[in-house]
Amino acid sequence: MSIEIEVKKLKKHIFLWVSVLYFLLNIMNTFFLTARGLNQYVIPFNFTFGSFVFSFIGNIAILGILYLIGVITIRREKWITVYLMCITFLLNIAIIVLQYYIKNYKVAFSIFNFSLIKNPTGGFGKNVVLDWVFELFVNYRIICIIPFIILLVFFIVYRKNFMKEKCSISWKKVFCMVVLLLGFSISSYSYYRSSLKKHWQYATEYAQYGCQYAGVYNYYIGEFVFHIDNRNLAQETEKEDVDKYNKNKESYVNAIDGKTYHKKDAQTDILKGKNLFVIQMESTMSFCFEHSYNGIEVTPNLNKLFKDKNCFYFDHVYTTVGVGNTSDAEFSFFTGLYPTGDMTIAWEWEEYDFELLTLGNYFKNYKKYSYNGTNESFYNHNNYHEGAYGIDNFRGLETFEVEYPRNQYPEKYLGYWISDSAILEWAAQTAKADHEKGYSSFSFVETITPHNPFYDLSEALPGYVKDDFDVGMTYYQLENYVNQVKYDDKLLYDFLMDASDPKSENYLENTVFVLYGDHGNGLSKGAYESLFKRKLTALEYRQMLLNIPVIFYDPTGSISKSTKDMDLSVLSMTKSNTDIHRTIVNMFGFDEEYNYYGVNMFSGEPSYSYDPKNFDIITDDFIYNAKNEEYYLFNGTTLNMDIIKYICDKRKVLDGYLNQLVYAKEKNKEK
Repeated sequence: MSIEIEVKKLKKHIFLWVSVLYFLLNIMNTFFLTARGLNQYVIPFNFTFGSFVFSFIGNIAILGILYLIGVITIRREKWITVYLMCITFLLNIAIIVLQYYIKNYKVAFSIFNFSLIKNPTGGFGKNVVLDWVFELFVNYRIICIIPFIILLVFFIVYRKNFMKEKCSISWKKVFCMVVLLLGFSISSYSYYRSSLKKHWQYATEYAQYGCQYAGVYNYYIGEFVFHIDNRNLAQETEKEDVDKYNKNKESYVNAIDGKTYHKKDAQTDILKGKNLFVIQMESTMSFCFEHSYNGIEVTPNLNKLFKDKNCFYFDHVYTTVGVGNTSDAEFSFFTGLYPTGDMTIAWEWEEYDFELLTLGNYFKNYKKYSYNGTNESFYNHNNYHEGAYGIDNFRGLETFEVEYPRNQYPEKYLGYWISDSAILEWAAQTAKADHEKGYSSFSFVETITPHNPFYDLSEALPGYVKDDFDVGMTYYQLENYVNQVKYDDKLLYDFLMDASDPKSENYLENTVFVLYGDHGNGLSKGAYESLFKRKLTALEYRQMLLNIPVIFYDPTGSISKSTKDMDLSVLSMTKSNTDIHRTIVNMFGFDEEYNYYGVNMFSGEPSYSYDPKNFDIITDDFIYNAKNEEYYLFNGTTLNMDIIKYICDKRKVLDGYLNQLVYAKEKNKEK
């Protein structure tokens, strides 16, 4: 009897229940973008009582305004419920899409850094969509549709119990509700902006901060509808502030060990006049090198090369990319600067026309070529490399197709792209032709594999053998990824041996080779735990995703002569890919009056790295996350807050310098 009474009460107040569920479920869904427990790719800021309250009322405000629009315009409970279901469905889909963005870029979405949409999808689009569909179910992203499903079930079960009469409206109450909701929205957003300015003064992560402090819906309404710009663009950066961190000085004191170092050392000028061949390895990470999984060595050929006295492998180098991934890795290599994390540098250069001195400018009397295996407009390469990096000629898919038509040379293509073996051969032949004409050469080549979403290349690559690394079907992408690294291991080793063999037709005389990974692969923590057969801490996982290999291979023997008295343990000291820039500048004897901020990787000088997106600071002794209080100590050492403050202050200055350089230029153009 009591159950029947409760059911009758429910039927009588069914629209009230629909309204409560609409608000409650849609607010709960926002935690997929702000809570680490619901999204392994989110690195949230510390939650506070204020952030919880203001994000709650911010979300209530936007959901309430959407609710009132339905009530005022539709008036009938049944069709208002249909309207709320449609709104909920769209919000649920938006939450899922935003999760995919966070997974790929490890940072919350903002319309102000979404110039990535300009990149052509090339051969990636179809496979990315298939990956999304797979993840929708395997990684339970479909859960975000539950609010819509619950409302749909309520509607179907109780569709006959809605009042047929139009809802009566008190315009006075509506007016008061609108004023109250707008007050909620504005106060929540004002609290967020005030807190952001006070507690987070860096160029990136303003969107994650906004989701947590203003409410997800409130924050994105501010961006999409009102185009509110929360980027930290106004920070004034004086020249003396930037120069304070400059290491292009006769001597300077290192902030980590307090010792004095000099810009000239044992490696200065040792490669002067030699040719340089650089390979930026797509998504290649250090965990593959010098390791075996399921009894299978991933990189047996390069591991063998590491025993050569002329090969130097740095296994504790960390990527510095922001949302630009491949483009940002190029930026750090060519300029020696960290990207701000929120700009896709290549596209901002096109828009704002800023200039920076780069490696291409220093190789003054060299023939300089750069190569990428996909569309030449990808990351604006066809304009950016020649315009910003001082490259004589950028070459990509369109140029290659003219020289090697697909119907005549199908073996040189990997599906849509140029194969890695073909692009390396193309670059080597060009460099060799220049050498025969008496020119020195600087070649910069980007490989295309392994590339997200890491599908099976068994039928696409000749000689490709797929090994079983015992990862499991759920994590098939990691299985494919490791197999692709294994395939490229032989490919790269064969290329280096061929190019350094005087008896080979492809011999590149007097050439030094530098190889480095551009960024991590972004695959899930569970995938790596399946591969490693052990649990990973959150910080271990983040560290691993940032850890890239850097290899210097010098068949001329010049580097080994300069390091004969050096303790080779230096190869395991923490470095960033900005340090590659300083090392090349030093070795090739460039002595221009410009700032650089990294260290010579062979000098023994300690360095550090930080992630521009999530601000994980990495040193030899500890990892510290500047966004929250979570940190991990290595070797039982104490957390050195002086070093952390130095790195934080330096980042503010250099972020401000880049933003000022970019956006001040635009203001000058407007004048």
